[in-house]
Amino acid sequence: MKNKFTMGTRRSQLALCQTNLVVAALQAQFPDVEITVKEIVTQGDRNLKDSLQKIGGKGVFVKEIEHDLQTNEIDFAVHSLKDVMPVLPDDLTIGSIPKRNSPFDCLITPKPVASLADLPKGARIGTNSLRRQGQLLHARPDIAIIPIRGNVGTRINKIESEHLDGVVLAEAGLNRLNFDLTGLYRISLKDVILPATGQGAIAIECRKNDADTLALLHSIEDAATRTSVVVERDFLRELGGSCTYPIGAYAYLEADTLHFHGLVASTDGQHLFTKHQTGVAGDQLGRKTAQALIAEGALKFIE
Repeated sequence: MKNKFTMGTRRSQLALCQTNLVVAALQAQFPDVEITVKEIVTQGDRNLKDSLQKIGGKGVFVKEIEHDLQTNEIDFAVHSLKDVMPVLPDDLTIGSIPKRNSPFDCLITPKPVASLADLPKGARIGTNSLRRQGQLLHARPDIAIIPIRGNVGTRINKIESEHLDGVVLAEAGLNRLNFDLTGLYRISLKDVILPATGQGAIAIECRKNDADTLALLHSIEDAATRTSVVVERDFLRELGGSCTYPIGAYAYLEADTLHFHGLVASTDGQHLFTKHQTGVAGDQLGRKTAQALIAEGALKFIE
């Protein structure tokens, strides 16, 4: 195996944090390996004004990076798995998925409340996610959803600048950044919002035919995480959706039993299709759950 590799990443604070975690994990396994980091600015980073739905979905955070993989500018790339489209280019693969952080969302609020239900009537909640919006409005039809984009710090700052009662963020990002929430309250939404496909997991993408890189990346693979997120991505793919659709998915292993929760919501929160199935790895729980929800009429809310 060669001992010099170049990895690509976005240059956001969270992306660089995740990149550092991956570099540290790889060098713990291979101390003599030299890894150079190339920061890549994506369309999603350049356009912070328009919604992700308008500019092409979460794929806008990975297309330029995948181009550098395909042209051999980099050997592998670090992504948040929830940003990676359910169908990859033919010549690329997810070479490794390390152990997952929290898959759940949380509410950051300046108010000393214990739950979403405690927020005042008509509360203003910031999020740009249709998945979060549909589930929040289903739980609290009275709240106002305020579209916001930006990195973790930018979105938290908008609590004050946009006069928000709270913002919804992924717990994994806050955990990895060890973000200072002094003066704010963090409330778990584990029982309110089903996460995005692959949320909390890191995907390391590489070329399918790059044996050296695949051997390197395999050393930090977490089998249980991959088993779970494959089911979630199968669910998303079967629905024909992308990461910006109002689709929630969460799979986890409990002993040898695989649990999967799938959801499709209308963006106004009035319709919510959910299903929980159990089985074992290889049972195609993601595909079967998607087909069941399609049969119930869920597809019309994401088309």
